[in-house]
Amino acid sequence: MTPPLTSTSDRVPVGRKLALGLGSFTSFFGFAGPERLAWPVFGMLLGVEGWLIGLALLIPRLWDAVTDPVMGTISDNTRTRFGRRRPYILIGALLMGVLFSVMWFVPDVESDYVKMGWFVVFQLLFFTAYTVFSVPYAALSYEMTPDYHERTRVMAYLGFFHKAGEFLAGWMPAIMGTLSLAIVADATDITMEGVQAVAVIVGVSVFMLCGSIPALFVKERFAAPVTRSERVNMMAGIGAALSSRAFLVLVSVIVLNTLSGILASAIDQFILVYYMGDGTAASGLVQKAMLTSGYAIVGFASIPIISWLAGPLGKKGTLFFVYGLMVIGSIAKWFIFRPGHPIVTVFGIDVDPVILIDPLLCGPMWVAVKILLASMMADICDEDELRHGQRREGMFGAVFSWLEKLVVSLAALATGLALTVSGFDAALGADQAPETFLKMRLFLAGAPAITAVFAILVLLLYPLNAQTAEETRRALERRRGAVPVQD
Repeated sequence: MTPPLTSTSDRVPVGRKLALGLGSFTSFFGFAGPERLAWPVFGMLLGVEGWLIGLALLIPRLWDAVTDPVMGTISDNTRTRFGRRRPYILIGALLMGVLFSVMWFVPDVESDYVKMGWFVVFQLLFFTAYTVFSVPYAALSYEMTPDYHERTRVMAYLGFFHKAGEFLAGWMPAIMGTLSLAIVADATDITMEGVQAVAVIVGVSVFMLCGSIPALFVKERFAAPVTRSERVNMMAGIGAALSSRAFLVLVSVIVLNTLSGILASAIDQFILVYYMGDGTAASGLVQKAMLTSGYAIVGFASIPIISWLAGPLGKKGTLFFVYGLMVIGSIAKWFIFRPGHPIVTVFGIDVDPVILIDPLLCGPMWVAVKILLASMMADICDEDELRHGQRREGMFGAVFSWLEKLVVSLAALATGLALTVSGFDAALGADQAPETFLKMRLFLAGAPAITAVFAILVLLLYPLNAQTAEETRRALERRRGAVPVQD
């Protein structure tokens, strides 16, 4: 079955898709960067207890409960000649670059509480800037085209750059080790000097430069029509979002997805370093980087397949398929993440090739969720306009973003608690008790399998499809006229 052809007027030019997609590269680093570095820096290098790191990662998300919907309302109501999204995207990108760089210049003191206090304060500032960037950016991506299938193609570009961000972010801890050896003459493992060098490079190149591209080169489809609409009320917008059955289904899916993903991503690096390795962070984190690279490569390869499957199977049917594969992959983690596999040396790096089976089974789900849930959100925004007469991409994006970020931090807290419950002690290195490794492996394999099953069950309740989306579009165009893609 071939999906209906998209009219020329509904197609987004490739150059604009690329410019928009590059913002997803920045968005991934903003979303995951602090958490990706927190565990190796504070948990391995500085020896801070896991529960305290998890708590420090949770606190800023409580602040996001205020800033995200406020930013969504501000963006939806903004009326400037530059649009209602682009000015904030530019400001947020520049601020993130500065704050991310400074965040990792942690005071050299004995107290873990002072270190975590510094981290929390700069996270609060950084994630406020991230909200200024990400909420308007998400809204901009939802409103690029009115076509059901072209939305998936647009989100495929975002998915590509998201996987590129995942690939590079996965190497940040390993690069910290390399720079540590280059900067500090007698270094044998990662150092704060290496951490800080990576932070400054990422702050300038990823946040300030790449994050500015969507603001400078993407046109807004609803910039002109929205100037004649009534102002969006924040509480009414939140209420509308939470009253949408389709939206609540997507929120439930992303909650389940993110909980298991963050928990597994954090736990597996401890298993690679301490259970499958010799306890040296620098060498173990190279294995983690190789694993993350495997996820990114599988993600790149999956993008055209996912985009194609969404035609004959529909968006929901494609998610059923990848979640089923995820269940199999989660069970396989029990056998993949254990020592004793043959080691292969590639370009001077020792690699356990068996761990690369993990992304083959679990990787397609992550790119499918990134592409399809965003495309489904755009459909939901049309449904909301039909019901309430307003374009509220900013508000929907804000509520969705906050819930996603909150779950990331809850998962980080759960990771810290899981390490504590497991009995993990960084001072013991690879000499952890056998029971500790057993519990860590149970968390790693069990959490993704259970959440994938629940995600499949929740998706059964999702009410929208290609036919209902087309009916909604036609009803909107009869009411307020067509709004084509901007030339």
